[in-house]
Amino acid sequence: MQETAFQKFASKLATYFQGDMAPEEFAKKMFAHIYANLEDENPLEDVLPRTYKGYFYGQNDITTLAKKIAGSLDTTLFPDFVYSEYDLTIQSLCEAFKVDCLGIDESNYGEKIADYFRSIIEVAAAPKRKKPSTALVKIGEGGNTTVALPTAMTLKDRYGVQLVAEEGSLCPCDGCGKPLFSRVNGQLGLNYDVAVINPQRSENNMNNLIAMCPDCCNKYSIGRNADTMRRIQEIKKKLVDIADVREMVSEQKIEEGIRRVLEKIPSMPKPPNVDLNYDPVTLRKKIEADNILLYIRAQTQVNIYFNVVHGTFQELSQEGLLRFNPFCNQVKITYLNLKDKGYGQERIYKEMVDWLQNGTNEDRGSCEVVISYFIQKCEVFDVITE
Repeated sequence: MQETAFQKFASKLATYFQGDMAPEEFAKKMFAHIYANLEDENPLEDVLPRTYKGYFYGQNDITTLAKKIAGSLDTTLFPDFVYSEYDLTIQSLCEAFKVDCLGIDESNYGEKIADYFRSIIEVAAAPKRKKPSTALVKIGEGGNTTVALPTAMTLKDRYGVQLVAEEGSLCPCDGCGKPLFSRVNGQLGLNYDVAVINPQRSENNMNNLIAMCPDCCNKYSIGRNADTMRRIQEIKKKLVDIADVREMVSEQKIEEGIRRVLEKIPSMPKPPNVDLNYDPVTLRKKIEADNILLYIRAQTQVNIYFNVVHGTFQELSQEGLLRFNPFCNQVKITYLNLKDKGYGQERIYKEMVDWLQNGTNEDRGSCEVVISYFIQKCEVFDVITE
């Protein structure tokens, strides 16, 4: 008998938390810690003990119950179910769920396991995919040969274009980077396959799919194991993260007049007697000590360009060619959005430079100068508390 997703999940938790409970009691208690019963009738009470026991041992699947409770799941209680005061137990849990719960650690294991349990229930409750339908087609001389061609959309049909765009049209696998397209006789065409990252999870979830070049996809499908799966999950998480940031910052439309400032920066003369060793007070208070490379870069740009860039902002603003205050607000909002994502200063700096460059198509070095200007001016980064 093939193990069910719930059986695997329950057996891992039972090792640490079942204690003296009977299997049916333990299974029911698991569901009770994730279902928010807002109705007079509780569907958990309608399930017989022998059915819960069947869930635990994989003799029954949870589809029927999952459909009844999937719309009222609440993961806030489940971390209490898996709470442990013993570091060794927590470390063992993290190790047991590291493939299924990407990024799990001692600080978030309860929430990660709760989210995974919710996904098991939601997948069980989802309509089951039908086998691809086929159409009979006559081929061959005289049409005397009949073959069956699939007519249902494949994962590549449904999600391929989105996945390729998410990856920037390059194979994301370590050491590859091949284009996911090829040019033959002057014609450009896509050349990729879609891999299901974790076959135990739904393949109708974009977060469980990744586009690869045909060679890498074939290698991954054949040699997939816990280590390769974990690595591909890490790569997918980074791709999703980058896509989320792009979407978020794109909502901050850049003030049109900023291009005039960026255009001027490459031709700005170097101020006489500039002291490259000068230590700007604001930068020192805002850039963390371990970000030495970021500090040196910003320090140099501020020392050389701050006054002349500030003067250009004021000049264009007075001439009505740039709305300076609205642009300051755009910079501040973009920074706060990135900060709320939990990014470090180096990542925030890079994403803000990307945002400015992508929105203006101007020189990247000039965009770095402007972001450094706003670090010194206080729109970017907060003063570090002692």
